Amino acid sequence: MDLEPIRRSIDWEQPFPPQEYDDRRRRVREALAAQDVAAIYVTNPPDLCWLTGYDMVWFHLRCLTGLLIRADSDEAVLFDYVTHKTIVATTPEVREVVWFREASDATGTSGRTVEKDAAIIADHMIERGLRGARIALQLMCFSPHATTLLQLGETLNEAGIATGDGSVTVEWLRRVKSPREQVVMRDAAQIADAGMVAAQGAIREGARETDVEAAAMTEMLGRGAGYPALRTMVGSGPRSGTRHSPPTHRTLKRDDLIYVDFCASLHRYHVNLVRTFSVGSCDPRIAEMMDKADRSIDILIQAAQPGMPLSELQSVGEAYATEAGLMDKAWFVGGYLMGLSLPPDWVGNLWVGPRFGMPDVTLEPGVVFNFENQFDPPPDWGHNTGVAYIDTLMMTETGLQPLSRLPRTVQDVS
Repeated sequence: MDLEPIRRSIDWEQPFPPQEYDDRRRRVREALAAQDVAAIYVTNPPDLCWLTGYDMVWFHLRCLTGLLIRADSDEAVLFDYVTHKTIVATTPEVREVVWFREASDATGTSGRTVEKDAAIIADHMIERGLRGARIALQLMCFSPHATTLLQLGETLNEAGIATGDGSVTVEWLRRVKSPREQVVMRDAAQIADAGMVAAQGAIREGARETDVEAAAMTEMLGRGAGYPALRTMVGSGPRSGTRHSPPTHRTLKRDDLIYVDFCASLHRYHVNLVRTFSVGSCDPRIAEMMDKADRSIDILIQAAQPGMPLSELQSVGEAYATEAGLMDKAWFVGGYLMGLSLPPDWVGNLWVGPRFGMPDVTLEPGVVFNFENQFDPPPDWGHNTGVAYIDTLMMTETGLQPLSRLPRTVQDVS
């Protein structure tokens, strides 16, 4: 299939130059060689985007779209469906494509199956001399469904190709942002601040939680952002501590706290920001708690040193919360790495305080993470059930820097 007629029509600037993508794929090849793995079949959408710029909105459960990267060659082959020919053609870093056949029978019903797609992948690998080699699959990712990956693994094994788990191989390389990526994340942070200011402007008695979301998203999209990988969270009054819940049609009332949590997403790079606002008076005990919590970021900045494991920084944050008398009311003190993400989540496997057996990340320039101070006020402190802030921080050559310029204390909008 000739993609060049479409490719020649590209008249918009790409977020990164070819050299950036070349370097990313080179680092993957080096990581594979160090693990004695012949190749990796990348299906995790954020990893695909990081390696090629490929950005597609519908990775359905049986979608085997993926990128084959070999340790011994600079070739990177995308496997995809002809449905996406325009996406592929307008993604310059996709340089070689193998198409899944989408033949239809006489009734118009598609004849494509996971088994057929997997066989196409296996046949290509055999043609390229990978029989008897060990191939990494991304067994822990949002696309495709586990049964689809298991079918691919079974097909490859039957073809004489051994498979193993390479779920975090690319994500580990993504943990350190290049200078160009750092610029994008700083730009995203400015958009996030503008979105939060717009959200604040929409907060008033009688407004709906969805009105607050609309204001934030309208502002950010108008500044060139994309939809974040996770839905915006807005909670007010008795919902201010629900967390992980979307905005509703509840109307804001006097003395409500309003919790607003979103990411600005620029070129799919996410900067997380949370602030809490009050419509009218805020219980002085809550205000005092947030005044104390505000200092946590300064404590982290003072403690951060190049080469420090993030787990140590987590301990610093927890120690301060304990010393300040906040820990007994804390829902979560900590964070996770931020960067390139696609739906349905902006969180990967790498946390400030490592979880689920994942490795610890050390602080070095280009490491970006959020840090949260989220609290559940006691029931006798009023009808509001939660209060919080989240900042995104970047490690630089001169130290740890917060990317937001907005105050972290409760802001009265009355």
